[in-house]
Amino acid sequence: MASPSQATPQPLITLLPDGLSPDSIDTLPVLSAVLARFQNPSPSSNSPPATSPSQIASGTGPITIKDIPTATDEIKHKLQKARMQVKDLPDMDRSILEQEEQIAELEEKVRRQREMLESLRDVGIKAKGEREQREREGEDAMDLKG
Repeated sequence: MASPSQATPQPLITLLPDGLSPDSIDTLPVLSAVLARFQNPSPSSNSPPATSPSQIASGTGPITIKDIPTATDEIKHKLQKARMQVKDLPDMDRSILEQEEQIAELEEKVRRQREMLESLRDVGIKAKGEREQREREGEDAMDLKG
């Protein structure tokens, strides 16, 4: 069983601003749906009937190359909205160098805190040993008197 000092740390829950969620920036399902509807033009005479503009916009029915701009509007709008929301996140204006410096400072702080905890643990272990030693000596003294 792991001791509290050896427990695996749980990841911090990052609170996202209102309106921004992983789903709001995930375009893969929409892109996958568009690609699944895409079909190459076939020179054969038994090609499927033409897709109506309402089918293209609603995301139903097959699409051709000329229908791609209309069919991908949802992806484009989703990416534009996500880009604006991500820009509103805190610290998005900070450079990578600034972030790396802060990370280094925080890692150093964590290292110092771990050293302090380790030294406190050592002091506690030493105090416990001394207390147990005094208790044993007290019991030995009681045995000698008895």
